Amino acid sequence: MRTITTCWLGASLLSSLPLLAQADELDTLKASIASMQQQLQQLQQQLQQPPAPRPAAVADDMASETRQQLNNMEMKLDKLSDAADNGPLANLSISGYLDPLYVFNRQQHRSGFSFVNHDAHYAYDTANLGDVYLDIKKGFGSGPMAPYAEITIQPNRGSGVTTSWNASSANDSIINSAQLVIPLDQHWQVFAGQIPSFAGYEYATSPQTLTISHNLLYDFSEPAFFVGGGAQWVSGQWLWKGMLGNEAGRTETAQVGQRRNSTPSFSWRMDYQYTNNIDIGWSGLIGRGTAADYSGTATAFQPVFYTELDISSSNLNDTINAQLDYGSAGGSALNGGRAQWWGLSLLRHHRFDSAWLGKMGWTLRYDYLDNSKNGGGTPNLALGSSGNDGANGFGSDPACVAANGVAGCSGAKRQDITAALLFYPSEQLQLKLEYRHDIASQATFDNNSGGTGKHNDVLSAQAVYSF
Repeated sequence: MRTITTCWLGASLLSSLPLLAQADELDTLKASIASMQQQLQQLQQQLQQPPAPRPAAVADDMASETRQQLNNMEMKLDKLSDAADNGPLANLSISGYLDPLYVFNRQQHRSGFSFVNHDAHYAYDTANLGDVYLDIKKGFGSGPMAPYAEITIQPNRGSGVTTSWNASSANDSIINSAQLVIPLDQHWQVFAGQIPSFAGYEYATSPQTLTISHNLLYDFSEPAFFVGGGAQWVSGQWLWKGMLGNEAGRTETAQVGQRRNSTPSFSWRMDYQYTNNIDIGWSGLIGRGTAADYSGTATAFQPVFYTELDISSSNLNDTINAQLDYGSAGGSALNGGRAQWWGLSLLRHHRFDSAWLGKMGWTLRYDYLDNSKNGGGTPNLALGSSGNDGANGFGSDPACVAANGVAGCSGAKRQDITAALLFYPSEQLQLKLEYRHDIASQATFDNNSGGTGKHNDVLSAQAVYSF
């Protein structure tokens, strides 16, 4: 299986090489245009200079030859410029990053490097970390009214592996997101495709995050991506966007047995730019989702609701983020009832210059997520037969489940405290160090000896190189 996965990953990366080659070809084309423009200027200067004393016939022949060269050069330059502006390589950009990761996990007594390894189980210390990320964007025209298509690729990582489902089985795709955006005027645009979640203050990509791991709300409360279409409106300090699509994380209509979830989900986000540095956002989701059905008796598709409020304040050296979440999902709690959760996340970051180490930054973050009702559970969790998600510390204490059954146990309330140091040796390179202490109100963390505990510690180091 490891050989197959490695070959598949290699093929996925090789498939992107033609795009990288096209980007190099575009750079070569632009260099040729610049060189030809320089030659054209030299010819024009030759025509403008007074001719040296020569017989009239010779002078006329030389001037005629120079004009012919000038005309030919102008025609070639026009063709190259048209190819650069309107050809298949026009307005094509490719960017991305690599972020190899080292992790030590105390409860699991596990340490080592993590980089593009294949693991569909979402764990807070490694998921969406240690990856290769490509962002391919193609504009169809120029200016703010030009439509564009954008695809992000994450082999063995991203939404395509960790949170993506087809009708009735887990997906296994290198596509993290893919969307087509069509501006209609200066205020409105429409979009369609596989769209990242609108929720929260935290970015998904490592170059933009101020820690290594994501916060608890990002990992276990917020909905995953959406497949569908919607619209965005921007005016002054306000931004609004909404879309209709499948239930979160589904690339097609969900199916359980012979039943299909034909009810669309509606997700939205509103932002108000209170000042140049302060943004207030509100997002949410309402629809029907596939019940986790741990009891085996739940109705296949039940109502899902999620909403959050986030505030971000940032300037050149300081960032403050806050977020408050609430959500519920029918039939997705451990005891078969309605799962319900609420939580908050607070983050403070400061960047400064060190005389010895250059540009640096520190980050402190606190997260809280109460998932105690009906034994615990959210659409982003997969509780095991013992009643817990041992890698992430959610669900019920296995000892309680064994003694009392799921009806007599509540889910864990989770917290984490995270401290990170960031170093910026260059514009492309970031180095990050992180210590994270996680707390559960019940013994829901699995350890390497077969037992469980209420606490876990993770030490991480990460290098992020952007290109």
